[in-house]
Amino acid sequence: MRTRGAISRSLAEEMREAYDSVSPFIEHHTSRVCPDCLSVCCIDRHGTHEREDLALIEALGEVPPPERPLEQDTSPCRQLGEMGCGLMRWQRPYRCTWYFCSALLEAMDQEDPRAYREFIRKLRRLQDLRLAVWSACRETD
Repeated sequence: MRTRGAISRSLAEEMREAYDSVSPFIEHHTSRVCPDCLSVCCIDRHGTHEREDLALIEALGEVPPPERPLEQDTSPCRQLGEMGCGLMRWQRPYRCTWYFCSALLEAMDQEDPRAYREFIRKLRRLQDLRLAVWSACRETD
């Protein structure tokens, strides 16, 4: 399946590197917070890839994960398994990377201020690259 909109391989690689740079910080905190959570915030509504997500995956020469129909918006995400998400962060819908529940934010807030500032810098880079992906996809419309 080819999505409408295409991005360059170099932009896709930059985006994957940006995802990879934020992932350790996020995973460090989710590994401490999420296992004890009683209210799963990884819901199916956020598990659907947008065309920019698919363009990124395709530009990297990968096959997007199969989409399954939504059961209910609030059902646990179809990619969620016993050990967390079954996808690498760069394979996930972009919106998944941007949701932080209050417990996770509290855990991050207790991090060393220097490490937290570095994480925010990396998130901003990821956001800038996502805007570039969005623009590239719009140029091909």
